[in-house]
Amino acid sequence: MFQGKTAVITGSARGIGKAIARMLSERGCKVIISDLNELDCEATAKELSSKNHSEVLWKACDVISKTQNKELADFALEKTGSLDIWINNAGVVEDDLFLRMSEEKWDKVHSVNLKAAFFGTQAAAKLMLKNKKGRIINIGSVSGFYGNGGQANYSSAKAGLMALTKSAAREFASRNITVNCVASGFIANDFVTHVPKEVQESILNSIPLKIDRNPEDSVASAVSFLASDEADWITGATLRVDGGMMIGF
Repeated sequence: MFQGKTAVITGSARGIGKAIARMLSERGCKVIISDLNELDCEATAKELSSKNHSEVLWKACDVISKTQNKELADFALEKTGSLDIWINNAGVVEDDLFLRMSEEKWDKVHSVNLKAAFFGTQAAAKLMLKNKKGRIINIGSVSGFYGNGGQANYSSAKAGLMALTKSAAREFASRNITVNCVASGFIANDFVTHVPKEVQESILNSIPLKIDRNPEDSVASAVSFLASDEADWITGATLRVDGGMMIGF
């Protein structure tokens, strides 16, 4: 499905990013694992490469650095000969009540969840423009739709990410580069370890659609579709993958 193509996934040493990397690798894509910690990147790359025949490389990257995003894009091109898919997945949460939220928490969440996607999209698009083809996919959240309490920083950053997606999609469409967003629903992974178990259970029980597999794999499936040739006439879209959590929005 993705033979001969290369994908970069930021924040892919664990969680949703790792699930995306695994699925793309299983479908024949050359994958670049990227995260803050070199040891985590290397371990994930080794794990995935041992399970699939596709090439899995890694490079650590601090996504809030414009320079390091460019270096990551250049690395992909240098090592594999192409850059076809770029996925802005890296994210962070620093929750607090609105009136108690510090400037530091606001800035950190906006830097990692929004500004980093801007830098990553710039770096990827500059290389994709030369080939007049590419896929850029941002990993958002349903929090960007409804403004979750205690997450003014995160919700506003994810709402901004959807707007960023639309603007980039308009600008790059003439060069056959699509830009889309996948808005993930509530997933009980490392991101929500600070949420009390009873609250997690209450949220999960309120989701209409139940599935047997890990919801992270459903997000990965949506990303795989948007990265494929089958989605060649879809751009500027935000696809909710939330089990019906946001029905009506």
